[in-house]
Amino acid sequence: MSTILFALAGQADADNISPAIWSVARDGSSVLVYVADAAVHRELSTTWWLRECPNVKLTSVAPWGTHGRLRERLGRLRWNRWWLKRTLLQNNVRLVVMEWKEGIAHQHTSWVRMLVRWWLADIFLQLQFAARSMNIPTVSLPHGHSTKTTIIRSEHVQSEMKKHSGKLPFADRDSHTAYVFASEYHRRVIVNNSTMSGANTQVWGSARFNDVWVRRLYDAAPIAELPPMVNGQFRRVLLFVPKWNNLVNKVETLKLISALGNQPQLQLVVRGHLRAKDAAFSQAELSALRRSNVVMVTDGVSSPSLIRACDVLVDVDSSIAFDAVLLEKPYVRPRYLQDASVRTIWDELGGSHQTDSLEATVALLTQPVLQPAHRDATFDDVVFGGSGEAVLARYRDELRALANR
Repeated sequence: MSTILFALAGQADADNISPAIWSVARDGSSVLVYVADAAVHRELSTTWWLRECPNVKLTSVAPWGTHGRLRERLGRLRWNRWWLKRTLLQNNVRLVVMEWKEGIAHQHTSWVRMLVRWWLADIFLQLQFAARSMNIPTVSLPHGHSTKTTIIRSEHVQSEMKKHSGKLPFADRDSHTAYVFASEYHRRVIVNNSTMSGANTQVWGSARFNDVWVRRLYDAAPIAELPPMVNGQFRRVLLFVPKWNNLVNKVETLKLISALGNQPQLQLVVRGHLRAKDAAFSQAELSALRRSNVVMVTDGVSSPSLIRACDVLVDVDSSIAFDAVLLEKPYVRPRYLQDASVRTIWDELGGSHQTDSLEATVALLTQPVLQPAHRDATFDDVVFGGSGEAVLARYRDELRALANR
């Protein structure tokens, strides 16, 4: 039996690619999963979908230490090219799948560098080199979804584009047999603003954000332990802290959190972003928020647990808002917190209550009744790729076709 190998780098990969693994494995297909993060490996080893798929073999390829340090580099010898090719052959691996990692197209390097890579490339590059030498196709799957219909020109993005004639340097990703997007609007944004040729890009819908997976995910989520609402509070509001480098105004965000925390009708629950360093508060800021009766939640509580426990979601630009839409929960987007140059699918197809000031946001969230915002009839097809059954079947069939070609 041929095997499909999935390589996961971290939490975002596990969240967004696990549905694709499940869709392929749930009828008995042979699947090997490499996980390059020890904590994620531990979490996946007890996840509900793995119990349904005993044919999935989970293997830790976690680094030995901090990236770039001597011990970590020596640890890469464990998957040198010779060993990895032998492993792929022994397991009859016919397809290698990973997240949107750097590819290996257009690489022109010295023989010394090629020799070093043979022994010391990281696991994701090594898998691509080994697969290419064995004529095994590689697929790059999205490690998330996007709400944006324009490129966010943060300082980092502008710096990279300036170095490459106004484009993001993604040409190396042309090496993948298929480079997959969840939506056509996101594919168009990336291809039009990068050096990718676009020839290998495909749109399969979102394996993570669809009615089938979200229902299973939320059914399995543990109950969030939050303080009970008291003293006339009638609405629990969940706010996800945005990434500041996405052109979000941190000062205005803090003002909004403080204002909502001081509303006697509301219990405000604040959760950081998975990439904590991109959405961090200083200790002084945290102390001020706690004085505003804000419930601060640590990273140890899952997002599905929190969303299920709350009545309304407030968020600026994270794809987690799609969960609220699928669950028919009200989603409020204070768009005034983000630079006006950023355009989103919410602007085009609805699905969110968009507010343009702190006062309007507070007024909306404290009104007696708050229903989900209207969304266009095409929203689910455009954003999610259709029904969950159709999307997950598409991932399964496309991956199998590539493995069997």
